[in-house]
Amino acid sequence: MISNLSVVRSRAASALFLVSAAIMTGVLLWAHHLPKVGSFAGLTPIFFVLFTFFDYYAAMGLLLALIAAALLPARVSLHPLTRWAGEHPLAIALVSTATLTAGALLVYRSHPLAMDEYAQYFQSQVFAAGRLSGHFPPALLDWLIPHGFQDFFLAVSPATGQVVSAYWPSFALLLTPFTFLGIPWACNPVISGLTVLVIHRLALHLFEDIETAGLAVLLTVASPVFFGEGISYYSMPAHLLLNGVYALLLLRPTGGRAALAGFVGSIALTLHNPVPHILFALPWIVWLLRRSGGVRIVGLMLAGYLPLCLILGFGWFWFTGQIMNGGAHTVSAAALSLDFHRIAISFSLPSGTLLFARLIGIAKICAWAVPVLPVLAGVGAWKSRHNPFCRLLLASALLTLLGYLFVPVDQGHGWGYRYFHSAWLALPLLGASALARVPGTRTAASLFEDADTHTFVVACILATFIGGVAVRAAQMHEFMSDDLSQLPAYAGTERHIELIDATVAFYGADLVQNDPWLRGSTVRMLSQGAAANAAMMRKYFPTFHRVFADHHGWVWSSAAPSVAAAKP
Repeated sequence: MISNLSVVRSRAASALFLVSAAIMTGVLLWAHHLPKVGSFAGLTPIFFVLFTFFDYYAAMGLLLALIAAALLPARVSLHPLTRWAGEHPLAIALVSTATLTAGALLVYRSHPLAMDEYAQYFQSQVFAAGRLSGHFPPALLDWLIPHGFQDFFLAVSPATGQVVSAYWPSFALLLTPFTFLGIPWACNPVISGLTVLVIHRLALHLFEDIETAGLAVLLTVASPVFFGEGISYYSMPAHLLLNGVYALLLLRPTGGRAALAGFVGSIALTLHNPVPHILFALPWIVWLLRRSGGVRIVGLMLAGYLPLCLILGFGWFWFTGQIMNGGAHTVSAAALSLDFHRIAISFSLPSGTLLFARLIGIAKICAWAVPVLPVLAGVGAWKSRHNPFCRLLLASALLTLLGYLFVPVDQGHGWGYRYFHSAWLALPLLGASALARVPGTRTAASLFEDADTHTFVVACILATFIGGVAVRAAQMHEFMSDDLSQLPAYAGTERHIELIDATVAFYGADLVQNDPWLRGSTVRMLSQGAAANAAMMRKYFPTFHRVFADHHGWVWSSAAPSVAAAKP
């Protein structure tokens, strides 16, 4: 009976199980050991906590998913499932969109967690109102936007009170129609649903096999990072989608398709900053230049890049620079110096701490994916090394990893390793290629074409989708709830001002989020101490009085004190 229940019978499946389990155990032990160093090891606190606490328990869950997959009898064939997935990508895309939409509302609480997310949402509110910038009272800028966030996440003019996102604006523009309709939380779920269709189409072009395309789709939707990014307000799902469309267009690089790829690339380039798309696109551009007629093709591609790069890229960079320079609309030496400084501080040679952070980033890639995916992707890259497009995907992924060695921040907030997400599509595509049947292939990788391995891989996908995604959803919901619980527990619905005490909160300054013109019933400010708060309120809001206070801050309102109440 034990023999009949054996799953990991083939050499390939046994090796896949053992190597994947070893990697996940390594992540687990590292995340467990790191807190024992007694400090954050030079990392930002949130990056440290998310890895050592959240990724620790998630890696434990993925290890259990591997073991659960190994319990499925090897004789069970799961080929019908991968074939069905390959034949019905639209159904999977629609279900993914609906699931992620529910996750955005119920798990993520439709709340931009980090300033990277809020800055884009803020700008989409501005665009939805038909404007280019919001406006805060100049005297209250330091209360409404923490000083360290000014000209970093949000560009501000102390003279005029203009406020705009410091990021390039294409993602805010993609978010704008959803914001206009009052459903900004639906943007990334829709983008993620479209990504499923693009990965399916890429796999069909690369491998010309319905079942392999289905496997690529399943590896995508079952990876927890697809869920985590898909319910957030980050621009990374849009990077993933647009880079996928860019690659799809260049699989058959005619002049027209190259020009369209350039246009798509210009949107990707200006989503929030140009680095993710540059790193992804460079191998493709070099490959095109080496082809016959490649100079003409690349010229047409650059023509496609040009319009939006000038308007949304350099134009927005200039626009935000002028706002930070006091609202002037002329080019000055001081403005140019500030602009060049903004570029210079974005890059540096890698330090020991940064190298350490990037190694954690690689561990996070493993901890946020179907547990066999990293190994499958490595095998697939070797197996498909003669396929030029698979080599390009691998080059884009590796260049993305290497390029971020020169970006001197560890990512801070973020689900998975978000600096890699723009090239993440290489993993499910190369992973699917590891199991693809290649006629005439006699390489060692062809060992992965046996039925036992297919059963084990698809069982891992199912176990991760059922258990791994659920664990991440529970973690993210807990984190979002804990974050929002740091707001003053005031239940009043009249117009009021919340002064948040960030000194007793974990990243409490990120909770200071406001409408671009301070519309709505709640205005949030950063507390500067009880005495300073009272003096500011008397000066600028003389009709308001304090109606509520708790451990997290103070609430001022013009309502009668009797309406003040704590949230249940």
